[in-house]
Amino acid sequence: MTNWYQSLKLIHQIGLVILLGFGLSFFLSIYLLSSEKSENLSFLSSSGAIQRVISVTDILAQTPTELHSSILHASQSTDLSLSISRRPQVDEPTRHSSEELLLMRRLNQAGLEQVHLALVKRERPILNMSDMHDAMMTGMSMREMHSSRTSYVATIDGSVKLGAATWLNFSSGIQQNTTHWSTGIILSIVSVMVITVGGCILVIHKALTPIRTLGTSARQFAQNRQVSPIENQGPVDLLPTITAFNEMQTQLADYIQERSKLLAAISHDLRTPLTSLRLRLEFIEESEDKQQMLRTLTIMDKMLSSTMRFAKDDSQLETRQRTNINSLMQAIVDEYSDKNVHIEYQDTEVLVETVPPLSIRRMIENLVNNSVQYGGEKNTIELKAQKQGGFLKIEVSDTGIGIEEDKLQDVVKPFTRLDSARGTSGSNVGLGLSITSTLASAYGGKLVLQKNTPSGLVCTFTIALNT
Repeated sequence: MTNWYQSLKLIHQIGLVILLGFGLSFFLSIYLLSSEKSENLSFLSSSGAIQRVISVTDILAQTPTELHSSILHASQSTDLSLSISRRPQVDEPTRHSSEELLLMRRLNQAGLEQVHLALVKRERPILNMSDMHDAMMTGMSMREMHSSRTSYVATIDGSVKLGAATWLNFSSGIQQNTTHWSTGIILSIVSVMVITVGGCILVIHKALTPIRTLGTSARQFAQNRQVSPIENQGPVDLLPTITAFNEMQTQLADYIQERSKLLAAISHDLRTPLTSLRLRLEFIEESEDKQQMLRTLTIMDKMLSSTMRFAKDDSQLETRQRTNINSLMQAIVDEYSDKNVHIEYQDTEVLVETVPPLSIRRMIENLVNNSVQYGGEKNTIELKAQKQGGFLKIEVSDTGIGIEEDKLQDVVKPFTRLDSARGTSGSNVGLGLSITSTLASAYGGKLVLQKNTPSGLVCTFTIALNT
Protein backbone atom coordinates (compact mmCIF):
# COMPACT_ATOMS: atom_id res chain seq x y z
CA MET A 1 0.00 0.00 0.00
CA THR A 2 2.84 2.42 0.87
CA ASN A 3 4.74 1.70 -2.35
CA TRP A 4 1.57 2.18 -4.39
CA TYR A 5 0.85 5.52 -2.70
CA GLN A 6 4.44 6.75 -3.10
CA SER A 7 4.40 5.87 -6.80
CA LEU A 8 1.65 8.46 -7.38
CA LYS A 9 2.41 12.02 -8.37
CA LEU A 10 2.32 14.59 -5.58
CA ILE A 11 -0.85 16.21 -6.92
CA HIS A 12 -2.54 12.79 -7.06
CA GLN A 13 -1.45 12.02 -3.49
CA ILE A 14 -2.84 15.34 -2.24
CA GLY A 15 -6.04 14.88 -4.26
CA LEU A 16 -6.50 11.37 -2.85
CA VAL A 17 -6.05 12.60 0.73
CA ILE A 18 -8.53 15.44 0.17
CA LEU A 19 -11.04 13.09 -1.44
CA LEU A 20 -10.76 10.56 1.39
CA GLY A 21 -11.08 13.33 3.99
CA PHE A 22 -14.15 14.81 2.35
CA GLY A 23 -15.70 11.38 1.83
CA LEU A 24 -15.14 10.38 5.45
CA SER A 25 -16.51 13.67 6.78
CA PHE A 26 -19.47 13.41 4.38
CA PHE A 27 -20.51 9.95 5.53
CA LEU A 28 -19.92 10.79 9.21
CA SER A 29 -22.02 13.94 8.84
CA ILE A 30 -24.81 12.04 7.12
CA TYR A 31 -24.73 9.36 9.81
CA LEU A 32 -24.66 11.76 12.76
CA LEU A 33 -27.23 14.13 11.32
CA SER A 34 -29.52 11.25 10.35
CA SER A 35 -29.25 9.81 13.85
CA GLU A 36 -29.95 13.17 15.45
CA LYS A 37 -32.80 13.83 13.02
CA SER A 38 -34.35 10.44 13.76
CA GLU A 39 -34.11 11.00 17.51
CA ASN A 40 -35.66 14.47 17.29
CA LEU A 41 -38.49 13.25 15.08
CA SER A 42 -39.11 10.29 17.38
CA PHE A 43 -39.35 12.56 20.41
CA LEU A 44 -41.66 14.99 18.60
CA SER A 45 -43.84 12.11 17.42
CA SER A 46 -44.02 10.64 20.92
CA SER A 47 -44.76 14.01 22.51
CA GLY A 48 -47.51 14.71 19.99
CA ALA A 49 -48.99 11.24 20.48
CA ILE A 50 -49.15 11.72 24.25
CA GLN A 51 -50.99 15.00 23.83
CA ARG A 52 -53.52 13.38 21.47
CA VAL A 53 -53.99 10.43 23.85
CA ILE A 54 -54.74 12.87 26.69
CA SER A 55 -57.34 14.60 24.52
CA VAL A 56 -58.94 11.29 23.50
CA THR A 57 -59.16 10.07 27.10
CA ASP A 58 -60.93 13.30 28.09
CA ILE A 59 -63.44 12.87 25.29
CA LEU A 60 -64.01 9.18 26.09
CA ALA A 61 -64.61 10.03 29.72
CA GLN A 62 -67.36 12.46 28.75
CA THR A 63 -69.15 10.29 26.15
CA PRO A 64 -71.24 7.12 26.34
CA THR A 65 -69.52 3.78 25.79
CA GLU A 66 -71.37 3.03 22.56
CA LEU A 67 -69.72 6.06 20.94
CA HIS A 68 -66.16 5.08 21.91
CA SER A 69 -65.44 3.13 18.70
CA SER A 70 -66.56 6.05 16.55
CA ILE A 71 -64.43 8.45 18.59
CA LEU A 72 -61.37 6.21 18.22
CA HIS A 73 -61.98 5.89 14.51
CA ALA A 74 -62.14 9.67 14.15
CA SER A 75 -59.16 10.33 16.42
CA GLN A 76 -56.58 7.94 15.00
CA SER A 77 -54.53 8.47 11.88
CA THR A 78 -51.83 6.77 9.86
CA ASP A 79 -49.21 7.67 12.47
CA LEU A 80 -51.35 6.91 15.56
CA SER A 81 -53.39 3.76 16.11
CA LEU A 82 -55.90 3.47 19.01
CA SER A 83 -57.87 0.58 20.44
CA ILE A 84 -59.79 -0.34 23.61
CA SER A 85 -59.38 -3.67 25.34
CA ARG A 86 -60.00 -5.24 28.73
CA ARG A 87 -56.31 -5.89 29.26
CA PRO A 88 -53.34 -3.62 28.48
CA GLN A 89 -51.57 -4.46 25.22
CA VAL A 90 -48.28 -3.09 26.61
CA ASP A 91 -46.67 -4.66 29.66
CA GLU A 92 -45.27 -2.39 32.30
CA PRO A 93 -41.43 -2.18 31.90
CA THR A 94 -39.24 -2.87 34.91
CA ARG A 95 -37.18 0.24 34.23
CA HIS A 96 -37.96 3.51 32.51
CA SER A 97 -35.69 5.82 30.57
CA SER A 98 -35.60 9.55 31.22
CA GLU A 99 -37.70 10.21 28.10
CA GLU A 100 -40.30 7.66 29.20
CA LEU A 101 -40.49 9.19 32.67
CA LEU A 102 -40.98 12.64 31.13
CA LEU A 103 -43.86 11.43 28.96
CA MET A 104 -45.44 9.46 31.83
CA ARG A 105 -45.29 12.58 33.99
CA ARG A 106 -47.38 14.43 31.41
CA LEU A 107 -49.98 11.66 31.46
CA ASN A 108 -50.03 11.64 35.26
CA GLN A 109 -50.51 15.41 35.35
CA ALA A 110 -53.56 14.90 33.10
CA GLY A 111 -55.11 12.60 35.72
CA LEU A 112 -54.07 9.27 34.19
CA GLU A 113 -52.48 7.35 37.00
CA GLN A 114 -52.10 3.83 35.61
CA VAL A 115 -49.91 4.07 32.53
CA HIS A 116 -47.78 1.46 30.77
CA LEU A 117 -45.35 3.14 28.40
CA ALA A 118 -42.46 1.92 26.26
CA LEU A 119 -40.36 3.77 23.70
CA VAL A 120 -39.71 1.50 20.74
CA LYS A 121 -38.04 1.62 17.36
CA ARG A 122 -39.31 -0.99 14.97
CA GLU A 123 -41.05 -1.08 11.66
CA ARG A 124 -44.86 -1.19 11.56
CA PRO A 125 -47.41 -1.25 8.73
CA ILE A 126 -49.59 1.72 7.85
CA LEU A 127 -53.30 0.83 7.88
CA ASN A 128 -55.84 3.12 6.31
CA MET A 129 -58.68 4.44 8.42
CA SER A 130 -61.31 1.94 7.20
CA ASP A 131 -58.97 -0.98 7.83
CA MET A 132 -58.33 0.13 11.41
CA HIS A 133 -62.04 0.70 12.03
CA ASP A 134 -62.96 -2.75 10.69
CA ALA A 135 -60.23 -4.32 12.74
CA MET A 136 -61.44 -2.70 15.95
CA MET A 137 -65.04 -3.61 15.24
CA THR A 138 -64.04 -7.26 14.88
CA GLY A 139 -62.00 -7.12 18.08
CA MET A 140 -58.61 -7.46 16.37
CA SER A 141 -55.75 -6.50 18.66
CA MET A 142 -53.08 -3.94 17.75
CA ARG A 143 -50.46 -6.66 17.32
CA GLU A 144 -52.68 -8.44 14.82
CA MET A 145 -53.36 -5.23 12.96
CA HIS A 146 -49.59 -4.67 12.53
CA SER A 147 -48.88 -7.94 10.74
CA SER A 148 -48.89 -7.06 7.03
CA ARG A 149 -46.38 -4.63 5.51
CA THR A 150 -43.76 -2.36 7.06
CA SER A 151 -44.24 1.30 6.22
CA TYR A 152 -43.40 3.36 9.27
CA VAL A 153 -41.14 3.26 12.31
CA ALA A 154 -42.93 3.00 15.65
CA THR A 155 -41.70 5.39 18.32
CA ILE A 156 -43.94 4.71 21.36
CA ASP A 157 -46.38 2.04 22.54
CA GLY A 158 -48.60 2.52 25.56
CA SER A 159 -51.69 1.53 27.49
CA VAL A 160 -53.74 3.89 29.69
CA LYS A 161 -56.40 2.67 32.10
CA LEU A 162 -59.77 4.35 31.49
CA GLY A 163 -62.13 2.55 33.88
CA ALA A 164 -62.36 -0.44 36.14
CA ALA A 165 -61.71 -2.93 33.32
CA THR A 166 -60.99 -0.80 30.29
CA TRP A 167 -57.63 0.15 28.76
CA LEU A 168 -56.86 2.53 25.91
CA ASN A 169 -53.99 1.16 23.81
CA PHE A 170 -52.06 3.37 21.44
CA SER A 171 -49.06 3.17 19.15
CA SER A 172 -47.42 6.12 17.45
CA GLY A 173 -44.73 6.33 14.78
CA ILE A 174 -43.27 8.29 11.91
CA GLN A 175 -43.06 7.37 8.24
CA GLN A 176 -39.78 5.85 7.12
CA ASN A 177 -39.08 8.35 4.37
CA THR A 178 -39.05 11.22 6.89
CA THR A 179 -36.09 9.66 8.72
CA HIS A 180 -33.94 9.38 5.58
CA TRP A 181 -32.16 12.01 3.55
CA SER A 182 -33.75 12.74 0.20
CA THR A 183 -31.91 11.97 -3.03
CA GLY A 184 -31.79 15.66 -3.90
CA ILE A 185 -29.99 16.57 -0.67
CA ILE A 186 -27.46 13.75 -1.05
CA LEU A 187 -26.76 14.72 -4.67
CA SER A 188 -26.32 18.35 -3.62
CA ILE A 189 -23.82 17.40 -0.91
CA VAL A 190 -21.92 15.11 -3.30
CA SER A 191 -21.84 17.87 -5.92
CA VAL A 192 -20.43 20.34 -3.41
CA MET A 193 -17.80 17.77 -2.39
CA VAL A 194 -16.78 17.07 -6.00
CA ILE A 195 -16.59 20.79 -6.85
CA THR A 196 -14.54 21.51 -3.73
CA VAL A 197 -12.09 18.64 -4.37
CA GLY A 198 -11.79 19.64 -8.03
CA GLY A 199 -11.11 23.24 -7.07
CA CYS A 200 -8.45 22.17 -4.56
CA ILE A 201 -6.73 20.00 -7.18
CA LEU A 202 -6.71 22.88 -9.69
CA VAL A 203 -5.20 25.24 -7.10
CA ILE A 204 -2.57 22.65 -6.15
CA HIS A 205 -1.80 21.95 -9.81
CA LYS A 206 -1.18 25.64 -10.40
CA ALA A 207 0.89 25.93 -7.22
CA LEU A 208 3.10 23.01 -8.33
CA THR A 209 3.88 24.58 -11.72
CA PRO A 210 7.04 26.33 -10.41
CA ILE A 211 8.27 23.00 -9.05
CA ARG A 212 7.87 21.35 -12.46
CA THR A 213 9.68 24.31 -13.99
CA LEU A 214 12.49 23.78 -11.48
CA GLY A 215 12.90 20.20 -12.67
CA THR A 216 12.93 21.21 -16.35
CA SER A 217 15.45 23.98 -15.74
CA ALA A 218 17.69 21.65 -13.72
CA ARG A 219 17.71 19.07 -16.54
CA GLN A 220 18.56 21.74 -19.10
CA PHE A 221 21.41 22.99 -16.95
CA ALA A 222 22.73 19.44 -16.52
CA GLN A 223 22.53 18.70 -20.25
CA ASN A 224 23.66 21.98 -21.78
CA ARG A 225 25.01 23.95 -18.81
CA GLN A 226 22.86 26.84 -19.89
CA VAL A 227 21.35 29.08 -17.27
CA SER A 228 17.56 29.10 -17.56
CA PRO A 229 16.19 31.58 -15.00
CA ILE A 230 12.76 30.79 -13.58
CA GLU A 231 10.21 33.56 -13.27
CA ASN A 232 9.42 34.55 -9.72
CA GLN A 233 5.77 33.62 -10.01
CA GLY A 234 3.87 31.26 -7.78
CA PRO A 235 2.99 30.84 -4.11
CA VAL A 236 4.86 33.10 -1.72
CA ASP A 237 6.36 30.07 0.05
CA LEU A 238 8.13 28.98 -3.17
CA LEU A 239 9.58 32.36 -4.14
CA PRO A 240 12.71 32.02 -1.90
CA THR A 241 13.38 28.58 -3.40
CA ILE A 242 13.04 29.92 -6.97
CA THR A 243 15.36 32.84 -6.19
CA ALA A 244 17.94 30.54 -4.59
CA PHE A 245 17.81 28.16 -7.57
CA ASN A 246 18.37 31.00 -10.04
CA GLU A 247 21.33 32.23 -8.02
CA MET A 248 22.73 28.70 -7.79
CA GLN A 249 22.56 28.28 -11.58
CA THR A 250 24.45 31.52 -12.13
CA GLN A 251 27.08 30.77 -9.52
CA LEU A 252 27.68 27.24 -10.83
CA ALA A 253 28.00 28.47 -14.41
CA ASP A 254 30.46 31.18 -13.32
CA TYR A 255 32.44 28.68 -11.26
CA ILE A 256 32.74 26.20 -14.14
CA GLN A 257 33.78 28.93 -16.54
CA GLU A 258 36.34 30.43 -14.16
CA ARG A 259 37.79 27.00 -13.34
CA SER A 260 38.14 26.14 -17.02
CA LYS A 261 39.75 29.49 -17.79
CA LEU A 262 42.18 29.07 -14.89
CA LEU A 263 43.15 25.57 -15.99
CA ALA A 264 43.64 26.69 -19.58
CA ALA A 265 45.68 29.72 -18.48
CA ILE A 266 47.99 27.63 -16.33
CA SER A 267 48.51 25.11 -19.11
CA HIS A 268 49.20 27.89 -21.61
CA ASP A 269 51.65 29.70 -19.33
CA LEU A 270 53.60 26.49 -18.69
CA ARG A 271 54.36 26.17 -22.39
CA THR A 272 56.80 29.11 -22.21
CA PRO A 273 59.29 27.54 -19.72
CA LEU A 274 58.94 24.16 -21.48
CA THR A 275 59.84 25.74 -24.80
CA SER A 276 62.80 27.44 -23.15
CA LEU A 277 64.02 24.16 -21.67
CA ARG A 278 63.71 22.43 -25.06
CA LEU A 279 65.80 25.16 -26.74
CA ARG A 280 68.50 24.89 -24.10
CA LEU A 281 68.59 21.11 -24.49
CA GLU A 282 69.26 21.52 -28.21
CA PHE A 283 72.67 23.08 -27.40
CA ILE A 284 73.68 20.25 -25.07
CA GLU A 285 75.88 17.46 -26.42
CA GLU A 286 74.12 14.26 -27.42
CA SER A 287 73.77 11.82 -24.58
CA GLU A 288 71.36 9.38 -23.01
CA ASP A 289 70.38 11.97 -20.40
CA LYS A 290 69.58 14.51 -23.12
CA GLN A 291 67.28 12.08 -24.91
CA GLN A 292 65.58 11.16 -21.66
CA MET A 293 64.95 14.84 -20.83
CA LEU A 294 63.58 15.46 -24.32
CA ARG A 295 61.18 12.53 -23.93
CA THR A 296 60.09 13.93 -20.58
CA LEU A 297 59.48 17.36 -22.10
CA THR A 298 57.47 15.75 -24.91
CA ILE A 299 55.28 13.98 -22.38
CA MET A 300 54.80 17.21 -20.44
CA ASP A 301 53.88 19.03 -23.66
CA LYS A 302 51.27 16.39 -24.48
CA MET A 303 49.89 16.61 -20.95
CA LEU A 304 49.50 20.38 -21.30
CA SER A 305 47.83 20.00 -24.71
CA SER A 306 45.41 17.44 -23.31
CA THR A 307 44.72 19.63 -20.30
CA MET A 308 43.96 22.63 -22.50
CA ARG A 309 41.60 20.54 -24.63
CA PHE A 310 39.96 19.24 -21.47
CA ALA A 311 39.43 22.78 -20.19
CA LYS A 312 38.08 23.87 -23.58
CA ASP A 313 35.63 20.97 -23.76
CA ASP A 314 34.49 21.64 -20.21
CA SER A 315 33.51 25.23 -21.04
CA GLN A 316 32.41 25.08 -24.68
CA LEU A 317 29.91 22.57 -26.00
CA GLU A 318 29.60 21.52 -29.61
CA THR A 319 26.45 22.47 -31.49
CA ARG A 320 24.16 19.51 -32.10
CA GLN A 321 23.33 18.52 -35.66
CA ARG A 322 21.35 15.87 -37.47
CA THR A 323 23.65 12.85 -37.74
CA ASN A 324 23.43 9.29 -39.06
CA ILE A 325 24.81 7.37 -36.11
CA ASN A 326 25.47 4.18 -38.10
CA SER A 327 27.54 6.07 -40.67
CA LEU A 328 29.50 7.75 -37.89
CA MET A 329 30.22 4.41 -36.22
CA GLN A 330 31.25 2.80 -39.50
CA ALA A 331 33.59 5.69 -40.31
CA ILE A 332 35.37 5.22 -36.97
CA VAL A 333 35.62 1.46 -37.55
CA ASP A 334 37.11 2.04 -41.03
CA GLU A 335 39.69 4.51 -39.72
CA TYR A 336 40.93 2.06 -37.09
CA SER A 337 40.91 -0.70 -39.67
CA ASP A 338 43.44 1.34 -41.68
CA LYS A 339 45.62 1.29 -38.53
CA ASN A 340 45.33 -2.52 -38.35
CA VAL A 341 42.93 -2.31 -35.39
CA HIS A 342 39.89 -4.56 -35.86
CA ILE A 343 36.63 -3.41 -34.27
CA GLU A 344 33.50 -5.49 -34.45
CA TYR A 345 30.41 -3.42 -35.22
CA GLN A 346 27.01 -4.34 -36.62
CA ASP A 347 24.23 -1.80 -37.04
CA THR A 348 20.87 -3.23 -35.90
CA GLU A 349 18.62 -0.25 -36.57
CA VAL A 350 18.54 3.02 -38.48
CA LEU A 351 19.69 5.76 -36.13
CA VAL A 352 19.42 9.38 -37.24
CA GLU A 353 19.47 11.75 -34.28
CA THR A 354 20.39 15.32 -33.37
CA VAL A 355 23.72 14.87 -31.54
CA PRO A 356 27.21 16.44 -31.25
CA PRO A 357 29.06 14.20 -33.77
CA LEU A 358 32.61 15.40 -33.11
CA SER A 359 32.22 14.95 -29.36
CA ILE A 360 30.81 11.45 -29.84
CA ARG A 361 33.70 10.58 -32.14
CA ARG A 362 36.19 11.85 -29.59
CA MET A 363 34.60 9.90 -26.74
CA ILE A 364 34.58 6.69 -28.77
CA GLU A 365 38.21 7.21 -29.82
CA ASN A 366 39.25 7.75 -26.19
CA LEU A 367 37.64 4.48 -25.16
CA VAL A 368 38.96 2.54 -28.15
CA ASN A 369 42.48 3.92 -27.61
CA ASN A 370 42.39 2.71 -24.01
CA SER A 371 41.27 -0.75 -25.16
CA VAL A 372 44.01 -0.86 -27.82
CA GLN A 373 46.73 0.35 -25.46
CA TYR A 374 45.89 -1.84 -22.46
CA GLY A 375 43.94 -4.71 -23.94
CA GLY A 376 46.80 -7.08 -24.70
CA GLU A 377 47.56 -9.26 -27.69
CA LYS A 378 44.33 -11.32 -27.67
CA ASN A 379 42.08 -8.35 -27.19
CA THR A 380 38.78 -8.12 -29.08
CA ILE A 381 37.04 -4.77 -29.33
CA GLU A 382 33.32 -4.49 -29.98
CA LEU A 383 31.28 -1.34 -30.64
CA LYS A 384 27.50 -1.02 -30.20
CA ALA A 385 25.04 1.87 -30.60
CA GLN A 386 21.35 1.99 -29.83
CA LYS A 387 18.58 4.36 -28.84
CA GLN A 388 17.27 3.77 -25.33
CA GLY A 389 14.43 5.96 -24.18
CA GLY A 390 15.49 9.58 -24.61
CA PHE A 391 19.19 8.72 -24.80
CA LEU A 392 21.72 7.52 -27.35
CA LYS A 393 23.64 4.64 -25.77
CA ILE A 394 27.08 3.71 -27.09
CA GLU A 395 29.06 0.77 -25.72
CA VAL A 396 32.75 -0.03 -26.24
CA SER A 397 33.78 -3.42 -24.82
CA ASP A 398 37.03 -5.38 -24.93
CA THR A 399 38.36 -8.71 -23.69
CA GLY A 400 41.66 -7.34 -22.36
CA ILE A 401 43.09 -7.33 -18.86
CA GLY A 402 40.38 -5.03 -17.56
CA ILE A 403 40.38 -2.96 -14.38
CA GLU A 404 39.80 -4.08 -10.84
CA GLU A 405 36.24 -3.39 -9.73
CA ASP A 406 37.25 -1.22 -6.78
CA LYS A 407 39.23 1.04 -9.15
CA LEU A 408 36.48 1.65 -11.72
CA GLN A 409 35.47 4.95 -10.13
CA ASP A 410 39.03 6.18 -9.67
CA VAL A 411 40.13 5.87 -13.29
CA VAL A 412 37.51 8.42 -14.35
CA LYS A 413 39.18 11.14 -12.29
CA PRO A 414 41.54 13.51 -14.18
CA PHE A 415 45.23 12.51 -14.39
CA THR A 416 44.58 9.11 -12.82
CA ARG A 417 46.70 6.18 -14.01
CA LEU A 418 46.68 2.72 -12.50
CA ASP A 419 50.17 1.36 -11.87
CA SER A 420 49.23 -2.13 -13.00
CA ALA A 421 48.00 -1.00 -16.40
CA ARG A 422 49.44 2.39 -17.22
CA GLY A 423 52.87 3.84 -17.48
CA THR A 424 54.17 7.36 -17.97
CA SER A 425 55.30 6.97 -21.56
CA GLY A 426 53.46 7.51 -24.83
CA SER A 427 50.51 9.83 -25.20
CA ASN A 428 48.66 8.75 -22.08
CA VAL A 429 48.30 11.42 -19.44
CA GLY A 430 45.27 10.05 -17.60
CA LEU A 431 42.63 12.29 -19.19
CA GLY A 432 40.92 10.02 -21.73
CA LEU A 433 38.23 8.57 -19.47
CA SER A 434 37.86 11.85 -17.61
CA ILE A 435 37.23 13.76 -20.85
CA THR A 436 34.72 11.15 -21.96
CA SER A 437 32.89 11.32 -18.62
CA THR A 438 32.88 15.14 -18.69
CA LEU A 439 31.51 15.27 -22.23
CA ALA A 440 28.83 12.68 -21.47
CA SER A 441 27.70 14.67 -18.41
CA ALA A 442 27.75 17.91 -20.40
CA TYR A 443 25.29 16.41 -22.88
CA GLY A 444 22.91 15.06 -20.22
CA GLY A 445 24.28 11.52 -20.02
CA LYS A 446 26.94 9.64 -18.10
CA LEU A 447 29.84 7.22 -18.43
CA VAL A 448 29.59 3.81 -16.78
CA LEU A 449 32.46 1.30 -16.48
CA GLN A 450 31.81 -2.39 -15.82
CA LYS A 451 33.85 -5.56 -15.81
CA ASN A 452 33.38 -7.72 -18.88
CA THR A 453 32.80 -11.48 -18.72
CA PRO A 454 35.08 -13.43 -18.57
CA SER A 455 37.64 -10.63 -18.81
CA GLY A 456 38.02 -7.11 -20.04
CA LEU A 457 36.10 -3.89 -19.65
CA VAL A 458 32.72 -2.57 -20.84
CA CYS A 459 32.55 1.22 -21.22
CA THR A 460 29.07 2.68 -21.82
CA PHE A 461 28.25 6.33 -22.27
CA THR A 462 24.90 7.99 -22.99
CA ILE A 463 23.92 11.26 -24.69
CA ALA A 464 20.56 12.88 -24.02
CA LEU A 465 18.64 13.38 -27.24
CA ASN A 466 16.91 16.64 -28.05
CA THR A 467 13.32 15.93 -29.18
